Order: sequence, then structure tokens, then C-alpha cells
Amino acid sequence: MHVTHDPRAVRTSRTRGLRGAFARRGGLSLTTAAITLFAVVLPAAGSQAATGHPEAGVSARHSGGNDDWRDHRVYVTDQADDAVTVINAATNRVIGTIPVGDTPFAVAVDEGHQRAYVTNHGGNTLSVINTATNTVTATIPVGTGPYGVSVDSARRRAYVANETSGTVSVINTATNAVTATINLGGSPFAVAAAERLGRVYVTDIDADKVSVIKSSDNAVTATVAVGATPVAVAVDESRHRAYVTDQAANAVSVFDTRTNSVTRTIPVGTTPFGVALALWRGNAYVADQGAGVVSVIDRRTDTASGTVPVGQAPTGVAADPLCGHVFVTNLLSNTVSVINPATRRVIDTIPVGTAPSGVAVG
Repeated sequence: MHVTHDPRAVRTSRTRGLRGAFARRGGLSLTTAAITLFAVVLPAAGSQAATGHPEAGVSARHSGGNDDWRDHRVYVTDQADDAVTVINAATNRVIGTIPVGDTPFAVAVDEGHQRAYVTNHGGNTLSVINTATNTVTATIPVGTGPYGVSVDSARRRAYVANETSGTVSVINTATNAVTATINLGGSPFAVAAAERLGRVYVTDIDADKVSVIKSSDNAVTATVAVGATPVAVAVDESRHRAYVTDQAANAVSVFDTRTNSVTRTIPVGTTPFGVALALWRGNAYVADQGAGVVSVIDRRTDTASGTVPVGQAPTGVAADPLCGHVFVTNLLSNTVSVINPATRRVIDTIPVGTAPSGVAVG
């Protein structure tokens, strides 16, 4: 698949450009980086580890600090290669490449059940990877134009946002069967399952809103108006906050998950896409694709506190509490930047496949 390296594409102000970029089978615009991997959820205080989210705790592959550290992985979707690159988080070295479906976009990891889930936007499917063997064990048909994916490990559910269909596919991860299709209409894009809240949050890049879905019955219980073109969402369950990147507004909307009302709008860099929360640092990290930097947000005050220069067109972000690093995919550099949050510096740059977008750790 061809990737168009057009820097003007990041300035697309509305979702027509986002959708059009993916609709052209022969070309992939820079705006394909409108990520949602970043269905990141921080557990509530005192919660158990291995909930299937990047901040959820230690790896399920081993017990014991050194073994966990040496075995922790980073999974990166390489859109133009139809593959997932696997990185050892301890050494920052590529340890494998997994073929998946057509145009893989986002990835979510369920550490407790040793699975990773990858949306294949071009194939309208979800690839299921056994993370113990790094092999695809199932390919599940979902709706049309799947982008975001998130996992509720406790309920054995995966949620996929199908932008073209206007739906969310609900998958039983024990059986790999689609058990429900939630009709939201509009253009659902990013998704974050907050298992302790019993809620699923889905951004709509056309309607500039976030839909709140009740996990127990798949009913939409609320909608939250946010900024223009919301492309990613991350949830901090302990602080009852959700962070939404508003691509066309160059901002992050913060809303209270108890009241479903926006409490703050934080200006960030040009064309924000992915967002990840680092519980151990008290920060949020936002990939500003148009600026080539990552904005750092102090979650105690919900204000921007600095930037970190990374590669060209930073897109996806994942924070790993085990190794204490933040991983950022650079769509046009074909690399992953590794940030030390303590120094706010890039400590390594890892070559990966072509057009890396989604990233998850586990």
C-alpha cells in the first residue's frame, strides 16, 4: 500500500479529509494517523493488575520483577506492511513481525489472557494474536471501516469502533464471536473500555461527541459534547476523568466521568492524535502530529507543562509502567520514539515497519 508523504494533509480541519484518506484504496494520507489506539484506561486505586490495559500492571507471562521486565512487549501496527512489529520493552529491540490483515490500524492488549487485538481497517476484520507465541489465532469479521479497539478483560469483551458502519462491534473474547452490534450512527472512531466503571467511551469524529455505553447491556447512557474532530480517548478511572484529543481544535477536552460534563479544554500542539496516561508520573502524553512533538499534560492541574520533540508525524502513544517509558509511533519516520518521562528526553529510536500508527504495551 502506498503512503502519501504530504505534510499538508495534517492540516485537514474536518473529518471529510480523514474519511477520504482511507476511502482511497491506493493511497494512504498522513491523516490516517488519526489514532485510537489509545483506548487507554487507568485502573481505580487499589485495583488488581493485568486488566488488559497499558497502565494495568505487570505482565501475565511471568511472575517476578526481573522476568516481567525482560518479557514485556510493545506492539506496533504497521499500516502499509499489513503487519505488527513486536518490540522487547527492556532492550528496545525488535523481536518479531506478525502478519495480520489489510491496513492494521489500532491495537489493544489483554495481558491476563495473553492476547492482542488488531483492527484491520482495509479488511473489516479484527486479528487476534496469541502474545505467548506471536501468532494470529483468529480473524473476526466486524463492521465496515474499523478503527479503534479496546478490551474489557474482566468481562471478556473487546469493543471495535466501525467508522463507516456507524457501529460498535462487541466481541466475546473467550469465543471470538461477535455478540452484539451497537448502532451509534455518525462516525465512531476511538474506543476505551473502563471496566471498573462499567462503561465504554466512543468518540465520533463527525458529531464532535463521545458516546457513553453501559457495559452490562450495551445501552447508550449519555453523550458528551467535546471539541472538533475527537480522534482518541483515554480514561483515568481513579480520578474520574476522560481525556479526548480534538484534532481540528488543537486541544484536549477533559470531562468528568461522573457527570459527563467537560471540565477543562487544554491547548496543545498542532493536530493532536494519540493520548496515553502515565499513572506513576501523574502526566498525560499527547502526540501532536503536525508539530512533531509530544505534549506533556500535568494531570493534577490539567495544564500543559512542556513538549518532547520526537519523529515525523507522531501518531500513537503508549505508557509502560513496568519499564517506566513512553512509546510513540512516528508515521512518516517509520520509527518508534522511546521517551524517559523523568528527563522528558528521547532515549532511543526504534526502526519498525512502514507507516506505524497504533501502539500498545503488555
